[in-house]
Amino acid sequence: MPITDDWPILKEGVWLYAGSAPVAVRILLSAETWGTGEDEDEEAERENRQVECYFLAYEMAAAPGNFCNLMPNIMSFEEAVSTAEDKFPGIHWASKKE
Repeated sequence: MPITDDWPILKEGVWLYAGSAPVAVRILLSAETWGTGEDEDEEAERENRQVECYFLAYEMAAAPGNFCNLMPNIMSFEEAVSTAEDKFPGIHWASKKE
């Protein structure tokens, strides 16, 4: 089970891949950012930080329910929504942030 399965879903929508295959898209709330783990990077980028942020998760078109695609470390809810709407034009949002 992926670690993100337990994270709160703040917003969820559906986008049509190639105009016909539904792909679920979620905005998740995370308690920490993910670092790169690369020794060459500055410590602030390399290490995970205990800072609330948002992740954009979306499933594979050929594997419904498999949210293996993640865009981490989005620092505001509004930015997460904007990122999703840019990446998935025409997304239909089914829920709202509570």
